[in-house]
Amino acid sequence: MDIPIEKKKRGRPAQKVAIGREGLIDATLELLRSIAPTDLTLQDIARQVNVDPALIRYYFGGKDGLLRAATLHLMDVTQLGAQALADGQDVEAMLYGRIRLIIDIGRQNPHFVQLVLREIYQGNDPQPGEVLDLIAQRGVALSEAILHARPAAPGLPQVDARMLHVALVGACTFFATAQPLFGVLFAGSSDELLAEQYSRFLTGLLLRGIGVKPSC
Repeated sequence: MDIPIEKKKRGRPAQKVAIGREGLIDATLELLRSIAPTDLTLQDIARQVNVDPALIRYYFGGKDGLLRAATLHLMDVTQLGAQALADGQDVEAMLYGRIRLIIDIGRQNPHFVQLVLREIYQGNDPQPGEVLDLIAQRGVALSEAILHARPAAPGLPQVDARMLHVALVGACTFFATAQPLFGVLFAGSSDELLAEQYSRFLTGLLLRGIGVKPSC
């Protein structure tokens, strides 16, 4: 006896996983841990979260818009995270927390510096100055908070918070971008151990520069 085969009912196709703007940014950052920004495609991102590439264009206009949004998200995580870590901390803990946060985000996102240079400092956004100004002022405010947290003592050096911000960010991001050099200079050290040692060293160096004696 022939067994009747049930015909497939017509209707809407199976719905893909619901995902919004934040989910697309998260997926992009995940892929950027192993793929360079120039090599990443909309198809790669869409395939990662099982959506139509048109959804990316809907939210961000295209790849450039998505990369810029992902970069701004990382900057928010870095700066707002540093603000949260500073609450109730002494100057040494504040400085170490900020340094370690920047270094760890750079380790987790190897193209972070490249993205910031391309999407923020040299971006083609219609209003790049406003975004850069916000990021710069946030960073300076964090450095001002560190300077204000110094214990009262005679003869504290006058320190330009803007210079401190530039020096701190530059020294931290160099760790992520110069791994081959660190590998030669510190052969055999694990990445985690080296990140901790460098963070402690840089904390002590900057503390002395702003007139504070490190605890150890």
